[in-house]
Amino acid sequence: MDTYFSLKFNFSEKCAGPHLFGVSFCERRDRLVIGEFKSTLDAKGRMNIPLKLREEMGNDLVLAKTIGTACIKVYSKEDWQKLVARINELPQVKTQSIKRFLFGSAYEISADKQGRVSVPQPLREYATLTADVVVVGLEGTAEIWDKASWVKFNENTNNEDLTELALELGI
Repeated sequence: MDTYFSLKFNFSEKCAGPHLFGVSFCERRDRLVIGEFKSTLDAKGRMNIPLKLREEMGNDLVLAKTIGTACIKVYSKEDWQKLVARINELPQVKTQSIKRFLFGSAYEISADKQGRVSVPQPLREYATLTADVVVVGLEGTAEIWDKASWVKFNENTNNEDLTELALELGI
């Protein structure tokens, strides 16, 4: 059975309320997409997007390459539009390569009634997806990993480095 944890915070925009790692919940999304889900990619490149993730992000999603990691980033349409707007506010000279990489790899997708989406071939190749995949929640977005790559990533994660980084960031 897939594991999923979800927390929702609905604070007013003017809240002075709780902070997490120095960020006010008032400044954050009202949804958290977290957890790890196993899925299977069929011969046609389709996979199931977990129900909890669709409940949090919606059925209309954007898939794109992840910068710096061979996996696929999953955005809600709303978050994708915010990202595009942020990038377009920056000097084009500095963002042109990012735009080519990110926007050129992006696909709008919609889940069918069974919650399946078709992962485009270029993204499957980029993330080296095989039959077994893992969907990882990252607060407001998610990533799709080949299962073997996800296992390797976790095996290669150095807890001492994470501890040092957490201390540096005050987490």
